[in-house]
Amino acid sequence: RKDRISKGDLAGAIASLSKIHGEDIGLIDLYEKFSIVEIPEPESEHVISTMDGGKIKGRRVSVRVSRD
Repeated sequence: RKDRISKGDLAGAIASLSKIHGEDIGLIDLYEKFSIVEIPEPESEHVISTMDGGKIKGRRVSVRVSRD
C-alpha cells in the first residue's frame, strides 16, 4: 500500500510477466509493506523466478513463497 500498488497492478504484472492467465491468480491481500497473492502451486516456481527482482510501477519487487 505504501507504494500505491493496487490489486489490479499486481495481478496485471503477474499475468503479463509470467504469462499465466488472470483467472489463475487467486486472492490478493494488500498490507502496508507487502502483499500476499494466491497462485496455483504448479505455477508458483515460474511466477517467483519471473517476478523476483522485477518492477511494478517502477518499484523493484521481492517474491517468495509464504509458508502458512
